[in-house]
Amino acid sequence: MAILKHKRCLCLGAALLLSGCLSFGTAALTEEAPYYSYRYDHWGSPVETAQSYLPEAVISGESLGCGPMKLPTDLAVTADHHVYVLDGGNNRVLVLDNHLRVETVLTPVDETGSPLTLQEPGSLFISEKFGQILITDKAAGVLVFDTSLRLIRTLGTPDSSILPDDFLFAPVNALIDSAGITYVISSNCYQGALQYDEQGRFLGFYGSEKVTLTLETILNQFWKSILTEAQAANMKRSVPAEFVSFCVGDGDFIYTVRKGNDVQTAQVKKLNALGENILPEKVFGDRGVTTQLADITVDPDGFITILDSGSGRLFQYDEESNLLFAFGGKGNQAGLAQNPIAVQAMGEKLLLLDNQTGQITLFAPTAFARDIRDATLLCADGKYQQAMSYWQTVLRKDSTYELANRGLGKAYQGLEDFDTAAAYFKKAYERELYSEAFRESRDTLLQEHFGLFMFGIALVILIPIGILLYRRKHKKSVYDQKLSWFHYPLYCLFHPFIGYTDLKEKRKDSFLAANILLVLFFAVSILQRQVTGFAFNENRTDQFNLLFTLLSTVGLFAAFVLCNWSITTIMEGKGRLREIWNYCAYALVPYILGTAVVIIMSNLLTTEEAAFVTMAQYVVYAWTAISLLMALKEVHMYTLGQTIFTVLLTLAALVIILIVCALCYTILSQLVEFIGNVISELRMR
Repeated sequence: MAILKHKRCLCLGAALLLSGCLSFGTAALTEEAPYYSYRYDHWGSPVETAQSYLPEAVISGESLGCGPMKLPTDLAVTADHHVYVLDGGNNRVLVLDNHLRVETVLTPVDETGSPLTLQEPGSLFISEKFGQILITDKAAGVLVFDTSLRLIRTLGTPDSSILPDDFLFAPVNALIDSAGITYVISSNCYQGALQYDEQGRFLGFYGSEKVTLTLETILNQFWKSILTEAQAANMKRSVPAEFVSFCVGDGDFIYTVRKGNDVQTAQVKKLNALGENILPEKVFGDRGVTTQLADITVDPDGFITILDSGSGRLFQYDEESNLLFAFGGKGNQAGLAQNPIAVQAMGEKLLLLDNQTGQITLFAPTAFARDIRDATLLCADGKYQQAMSYWQTVLRKDSTYELANRGLGKAYQGLEDFDTAAAYFKKAYERELYSEAFRESRDTLLQEHFGLFMFGIALVILIPIGILLYRRKHKKSVYDQKLSWFHYPLYCLFHPFIGYTDLKEKRKDSFLAANILLVLFFAVSILQRQVTGFAFNENRTDQFNLLFTLLSTVGLFAAFVLCNWSITTIMEGKGRLREIWNYCAYALVPYILGTAVVIIMSNLLTTEEAAFVTMAQYVVYAWTAISLLMALKEVHMYTLGQTIFTVLLTLAALVIILIVCALCYTILSQLVEFIGNVISELRMR
């Protein structure tokens, strides 16, 4: 019994040990990691989301049993998930099987079979179709090996007249497409990638770009045209963006990562056979910070993953350049890297190579990431209804995930539930799609209540006509009218030329009425920002600053009045400060009423009918401008020319005041920050 008991304990211990070994690859797949996953919302702000990829295993030379890797520079993955690692410091290539165990170790030899030493190895590429392994070496060129790592040939500096005299061939990356064409990226080569045929003959450049035209480049060209050669040589060169890495995907599309002068968008491109980019020109990587995009990989499903070696983060995009999620970072914990240099897709998983530690981190997608990927693939095939369950699961973990809201909007649109579709499109900030769904919903509603709709139109037309006929029948002479103070704002609205003249002669302007109008002006400005129809509203309605709105409306109005009073006082203007205040407030009536109408229109029309909203907005602005000019003309008893001149001076003074206020605000903010830092330092001591 004792022996049996000991055997049971040994078996249990072995089982636990085996379970621990097997779970090494999955133990890390919890929702905890030394980093968080995030995405960017419609406004370009980072938003934390559920974990997308988590470290499944960390592989080193020691764990593989082949000795530590020394300064590895690249890795490649074959279709059957064999992994090749370029261990440049040890002058070898490690071949791992699909379980990430060492299958063989290859050392390079030349054509005669003699050992070959890699001098400055860079990238590694496996061509299964042609049975070749490409290794770039800045000092030796592009080394083309067979599958046993025996040298076949070397691609060196091309002999071509199209190359500049000072061209220095320093290859950093190379690949072969299905036609046998070799593409090579050379450091500091701004003409694009070099192309070679199967025999190693130079064909030309691929994917070359033009210089990004900016004000700086224009000024540089101007100065270079008038300076001496020696002076021009010391100026900053304006050159096209250069490639830093690339990979080949299905259909021989070449995915490139580029850098160059002021490259802020389209850092990643998908080039066709003609070298033309077919991806939308969006921002890749982190926004608002300097990025160091270093590598790119495309998995079999078409998802693009790029590596930012500066931050250590990985960014995954769909085929339309929509960021799905970003994750990772720099550090010593599992899942982080100290000097990430290369990334490769292994199916849906990702391999990240750390050049400093000589380790490879295997990342596996979480259920959240798999749902996003599966739903994205279904939507790409137009199967929106089939993707609904995936998107609904995603929204349970991240209710504001915009791609999920857009996908569900598409699904409900296909089901002809346009109200629900519009609600989801609104959450996804998809204005065009929202407008389409809203139009369908509106048209359906009009068809169901056509009689009531026509009755409403009749009332809208007949009531104003009746009012006009009544006023015409009972119309009095301008001089016979007896208007009280609260009638003048509307009277001046429809009779700006004679209304303000009559107001000045009878002195019926009211400070109370003016302030009521200012309150309405402030209120309608808030409504315009918050209640304008979604299809026409570019404001963030979830972030409202009451003080800023007050300063930009009533505050700006008060500054305009003070500037006008100051200028007209020295230009023989007849208007007192209170009169200018009242008359300018009366002139806001067209803006108040017209903006209210525009707000209503924006909630009833679609983006295809935006011309009507724009036209109405222009009418409001023109009407308000005319009313303001007439008000200032009469209050100061100026000619029209004098009025326009003083208004221009008023606007100039207003701009100066705004600049001074901005400078004071900046200085005050810096002073407050300085005092805060001093207090913090004193507390720490």
